[in-house]
Amino acid sequence: MSFRLRLTLFFVLIVMLPIVALAVLVSEIAADSESGKVDARLSAGLRTATVVYEGAQADSRPAAEALANQLAADDGAISALRAADEAELQPIADGLVGEKGVVALEVTGPGGVGVSAGQGGLVAGAAVDLTADGETVGTVTASTTSSSNLLEQISDATGEDAALVGPAGAVSGDVSIEAAALPESGDPATLEAGGGDLRVAVTEPLGDEQLRVALFAPPGGEGFLSSRPKVAIALAIFIVLALVAVGFVMRALQGQIKEILGAAKRIGGGDFSGAVPVAGKDEMAGLATEFNRMSDRLSEQMDQLRRQRVQIEKSVQRVGEAFASGLDRQALLEILVETAVGTCEADYGLVALSGHVGAEAEAGTATEEVQEAALAAEQRALREPGPVEVEENGAYGFASSLGRIGQAATPVGAMTIARAGTPFTSTEREVFLYLVGQAAASVENVALHELVSEQAVTDELTGLANNRAFRELMERESARAYRFGHNLSLLICDIDDFKKVNDTYGHPQGDAVLRALGRILAEESRGIDFPARYGGEEFVVVLPETSTEGAAEVAERIRERIEQHGIARLDGKGTVLVTASIGLATLPGSAANAEELIARADASLYEAKRSGKNRVVVAEHTIPPEPKFGRRATDRPAKVPATPRRK
Repeated sequence: MSFRLRLTLFFVLIVMLPIVALAVLVSEIAADSESGKVDARLSAGLRTATVVYEGAQADSRPAAEALANQLAADDGAISALRAADEAELQPIADGLVGEKGVVALEVTGPGGVGVSAGQGGLVAGAAVDLTADGETVGTVTASTTSSSNLLEQISDATGEDAALVGPAGAVSGDVSIEAAALPESGDPATLEAGGGDLRVAVTEPLGDEQLRVALFAPPGGEGFLSSRPKVAIALAIFIVLALVAVGFVMRALQGQIKEILGAAKRIGGGDFSGAVPVAGKDEMAGLATEFNRMSDRLSEQMDQLRRQRVQIEKSVQRVGEAFASGLDRQALLEILVETAVGTCEADYGLVALSGHVGAEAEAGTATEEVQEAALAAEQRALREPGPVEVEENGAYGFASSLGRIGQAATPVGAMTIARAGTPFTSTEREVFLYLVGQAAASVENVALHELVSEQAVTDELTGLANNRAFRELMERESARAYRFGHNLSLLICDIDDFKKVNDTYGHPQGDAVLRALGRILAEESRGIDFPARYGGEEFVVVLPETSTEGAAEVAERIRERIEQHGIARLDGKGTVLVTASIGLATLPGSAANAEELIARADASLYEAKRSGKNRVVVAEHTIPPEPKFGRRATDRPAKVPATPRRK
């Protein structure tokens, strides 16, 4: 045997075979690692897909609430729901598709009977109770996204092919496959689709639709042996011939290979806690180093996903708290500033309102430097349009005004976040400005609600309660007086010869007289008394827990003050003097219920008019007193008449 042949044989047996064997093992490990990465990516993608679905469901809720409010105001829709009339309800539901971005909806009555509208069915729908007249008459479930749009969002977020799978089979998706072939929710599995193998993972059922999201990915490397059959046969022959020669090499490498393989399996299972020992500076040490780097990067990404998931869960919780708080301005501000601090990873946040809607809320903790940066940013935001960023002593503040309510010339307030060390990123600034828009809308909604609520029960001219508020109070107070045996007195006050004031000085002067009388009644009333404008030039004062004698003193004091009070003339030529007649009645002495009490007080007012005006007339006690206790449960005070008498 020649030296060349011997050298070649030695090289093959001693050098090539170990290298080939090592290549085979490394190839298998790389394939396992790639498969593990695919599975880890799919598992992370399932969590992302769940978050995208929940986000789409949260986006659908405002639209569902808006449609529920719209249907609640539709008497025809409410009647159809209560009657379970699907034929009448269907066109109403069809007409709502497209409103508020709704692509599909379902309206269900109390008995479960309902109708569906829109193309493609509900996907990530939000269900809202439909309430009319204080009674829940059904449920409105609306979706603002279609299955194709949702799949596009999931694919963009995860980078994987996706499909939506319903209880009856696949709804839509990038991969054509039977629902029965999919694995149960849990760990990824391999299945055959589209002429090849795919790794697939499926979420738990989501939402009321019980939809599952399936993600697909190529299985990764198939291994050196399976992808190179001829080379595998040759290697098998060489390995058999060189088993003795490479035995000691294999024993030396076996321990390290097992560690790397074990690390790859741990990574595939989502465990990034263990590191592969790095020995020496050869290729195996480099492979171990790269494994450790890959594990660290994947661990960081998983931690980031977990933090994002926690923040999303907190945001969902805050949204729920916002719905629960209704139109509570302080609660809304606290939720908004807490969300801004958490979402933008700020140390401190502040939202402050000025003017008649004044309120403020803060979140987080602030050092002196952070607080100074926040206050500086807030002051600039109140002076300058648009967002403002400030840096002071290594702390960064970012603020924006909340806009204006109505025609106000100055901003209603500002919201600010601040932190030490690093400025806010563009993404964090965009999220913050979105929250600022939500804060401005919330503050305006609360202010408008308070204004409307106040106008609903307040007389615009005098500032006193109006007739509606008076009727509601009379029903409550008469029931309470009846239940506990208390007195309830009522004064009805009418300006004498008020028509002459209007005819002589004009209606603007008459309005000034009415306003002055309203101020007198408000000033002469106790904290528990209730003055109101009854209609025209008539006013009432409800006196809870007040006897006839006490009410007569109040009435006489009011009459005297009106008589002595001069109202300045609008033309500046002196004052106008008026008088008033007052009728008084007390429950239970003069009346048995609220309706009779108003009638008896009104009759006393007419008596005061007939007997000369500018006086107080008290209704006689014609009803004997009843025992304080022992009334029958069926006895109830009559309601106040819905339409007041007007002159």
